[in-house]
Amino acid sequence: MTDIDAAAARWTSVGRRTSIGRLVARYALPLMIISVALVAALTTPGFAESTNFRAILINTAITGIAAVGMTAVTLSGNFFSLGVGSTVVMAGITFLATADGTGSAALAIVITTSLVILLGGAQALIVAAGLNPVITTLAFGTIIYGAIAVWTGGEVVTAGATQVTGLATADLVGLPMPVVAFLVLTAVATLLTERTVMGRQLRLVGQNREAGRTTGISVLATTIVAFTSLSIGAALAGIFSAAQLRQMQANDLPNLTMDIIAAVLVGGAAVGGGDASPARSALGALLLVTLGNVMLLHGLAPGVRVFGVGLITVVLVVTLHLIRKADAR
Repeated sequence: MTDIDAAAARWTSVGRRTSIGRLVARYALPLMIISVALVAALTTPGFAESTNFRAILINTAITGIAAVGMTAVTLSGNFFSLGVGSTVVMAGITFLATADGTGSAALAIVITTSLVILLGGAQALIVAAGLNPVITTLAFGTIIYGAIAVWTGGEVVTAGATQVTGLATADLVGLPMPVVAFLVLTAVATLLTERTVMGRQLRLVGQNREAGRTTGISVLATTIVAFTSLSIGAALAGIFSAAQLRQMQANDLPNLTMDIIAAVLVGGAAVGGGDASPARSALGALLLVTLGNVMLLHGLAPGVRVFGVGLITVVLVVTLHLIRKADAR
């Protein structure tokens, strides 16, 4: 065999490994979700009931909306927001309080979303200036939680006489409103990430920030876009959570931040940036919620459920990392 033949054989082998790796990364989550659902339907009483499927979809929508929004932050190389849970709770409480004060759920949605976007923009400016995004979002999350606790005095906030439950209970095209919003947001975010110039810039900056700067990409602009996406997801998740629960207080949803981050990671996002997909983050949320639902129906204690979902998350993240590492060779 000549040197050229040997080189060709090596490249063919690399190509096969890369193709296999991409196939696994692309289809692993859908196949796992289908497998879990089939096994659960056969072994878990109550899993295949329509009311349970509806509950899974609504719970997935809340986590998934926030995870889809956060995907742009991870893609752009800014890791994760450790303040997203506090932001979701703040959005929910602001929505309820504003709906009660104005008597209009629509106006409350506009005010809440605008406030959360402004807070996201402030974080984007600080991160783009060079401060660590993990520290920045953690600090903002702490400040937001403290502000909520002081504002509400730890009391439960409701919308009063204003009707808001329809946002969570009404159906559109046969699906609950939060699920429709989740699907639309995922489709739009995927389109913007995969098919637009800004989406490609987010990916390039996440892969190599300095190289992005030298090619004329504005790190400030991409960071603002990423945190705006995060803010829209957090605002919608908070609004739908508040509409579903009909009341909120500062200590609600204590595990939400980790659930959102887990969904993005299970979706195969590269922690360092440059590789993430809103659609995969959405599937990651669906898988984790489905697993949690199965364990709940089997009567497992909350601690066991958290441990089980955490263990599965670690296994999937490590597996996807090894596949990505093998593809890079």
